[in-house]
Amino acid sequence: MVRNRNKSQMKEQETSTEDEINEVQVSKLTELEFRAMMLRKLNSMCKDMSNMSKDIEMLKIKQLETENQQEEMKNDMSEMKNSLEGLKSRVGEAEDNISELEDRLEEIKQSENQKEKMIKNQEESLKELWDNWKRNNIRIIGVPEEEESKRG
Repeated sequence: MVRNRNKSQMKEQETSTEDEINEVQVSKLTELEFRAMMLRKLNSMCKDMSNMSKDIEMLKIKQLETENQQEEMKNDMSEMKNSLEGLKSRVGEAEDNISELEDRLEEIKQSENQKEKMIKNQEESLKELWDNWKRNNIRIIGVPEEEESKRG
C-alpha cells in the first residue's frame, strides 16, 4: 500500500519537528516515508552529536586554559605574598632601627643636659673664683701708702 504524497506535503513533513510528529502521524506514514524520516532524524542526530563533540572539545580546551590561568594566578598570588612578607619584614626592621635611634637620641639629649648642667656649675664656680680673686686684688690695691713706705 503505497501512498503518494505531493511535494508540499513532503517538504512540510521534513520541516516539522519531533514535537509535531505524533504517533498518529507516524502510523499514517508509508514504510519508505518512515525510513526517509528516520534517516533524516539520524543524520540530524549525527550532526548534533558532531556539533556536541566539537563543543565538548572546545569546552575542554577552555577548561585547560582556565586551569592554566588559575595556576598562573596562584603563582602570581604566591609571589605577591612573598614580596608582601618581605616588605613587612623590612618595615619591621625599619621600625626597630627607628626605635633604636630614638633611644640613642634620648640618651644623647640626656648627656647634653648633663653637660649643660656641668658647664653651668663650672661657670658658677669660675665666677666665684673670679670674684674671690677680685676681692683679694682690691684689698691689695687698697693698702695705704704709708704702710708700704714703712715696709719698703
